[in-house]
Amino acid sequence: MTSSSGLPSCGAKAPPGVRLILGALALALVGLWVGVPLSGQTATSMACLALLVFGLPHGTLDLELIRARSSGPWMGMAALVAIYLALAALMYGLWRVEPVVALAAFIGIAVVHFSEDWQGAGSVLLRAGLALALLSAPTLFHRAELDTIFIGLTGRVEATNVTDALILVLPITLGVGLIALVSLWRAGRRAQALGGLAALTAMIVLPPILGFALYFCLFHSPRHFHESLTSLSWVNLRQWWGVVLPLSLAAGAIAVLIFGLELRTALTDQIMAASFMTLSTLTVPHMLAPMIAARLSRQDAYLNTNPTP
Repeated sequence: MTSSSGLPSCGAKAPPGVRLILGALALALVGLWVGVPLSGQTATSMACLALLVFGLPHGTLDLELIRARSSGPWMGMAALVAIYLALAALMYGLWRVEPVVALAAFIGIAVVHFSEDWQGAGSVLLRAGLALALLSAPTLFHRAELDTIFIGLTGRVEATNVTDALILVLPITLGVGLIALVSLWRAGRRAQALGGLAALTAMIVLPPILGFALYFCLFHSPRHFHESLTSLSWVNLRQWWGVVLPLSLAAGAIAVLIFGLELRTALTDQIMAASFMTLSTLTVPHMLAPMIAARLSRQDAYLNTNPTP
C-alpha cells in the first residue's frame, strides 16, 4: 500500500519517531510545570529553526523517488528540478500576493499530507480528521497566540479569520481524531496510536509553534524519511548522505533568501515567516511533483506504445 505521495504506508510495526515525540512531550510538560518560558521569543525562534534543520531533510529524497518510479525520455534531472522549482515559485508567489489565501492553502495541503501519517486508521475521513484535529487543536487554549502567529506570518489582521475557521471545525475534528486513534489501537498499531495521542496532546497543551515542531520534527519527518530510504533501498549513510546534505543546504539557502525578503518589525516574526513560508513553498512540490511526474510518465508510455500515424 502506498500513500498519495508515492511513499509506502506505515506497516504494523512502530513508525519511527514515536519514542522521540513521547520523550520530548514529557520533557516539555515538565518544562511547563516548572515555569520554563516555552512561548518566549527564544523558544519560538529555536522551534522555527528546528523545523528547518530537522524537518526539511525528509523531502530531499523526492527527486530520487520520482526517478525510481518513472521512466521516459523526458525524465531527466533538469526536468524534475524545473517542475519542483516552478511549483515552489507558484506557492511563494501566492504568499507575496495573497498571504491569507496562502496560509489557508498551506493548512489545506498540510491536512492532506499529514493524513498520510495515519495509514491504518481506517477511512480517508478518519485520517484527514486526525490531521485537521492536530492543526486546529491549538485554538482550544491558545487562540490569542495563534492569532498573533497568523498575523505575523501574513502581515494581515484578516488572518484571524483562519483561526475562526479552525475553531469552528475543532469539536468535530477532535471527535473524529480520537476515533481514528482508537481505530489505530484496535488495529494493533498501538505505537502509532500513542504517537498520535502525544502529537495531539502537544498541539493542545504546548505553545502552538513548539507543539507543531515536536510533531513535525519528531514524528512526521522521521517516518517519511525512513519510508523514503526503505523505498530506495538505501540502508547505509554513504548511500544517501551525498543527496540529503546538499539538498538540505539548498533548502536552507531558500529559507535564508525568504528571511531576507520578508521584512518584519520583530526578528522573531521574521524567523517565523521564513520558516513556515519555506515549509509551505517546498511542501507544494513535495506533494504535487510525484503526481505530475507519474502523469507525464504514463502519457509518455502511452505515446510510445501508440505512436501517431
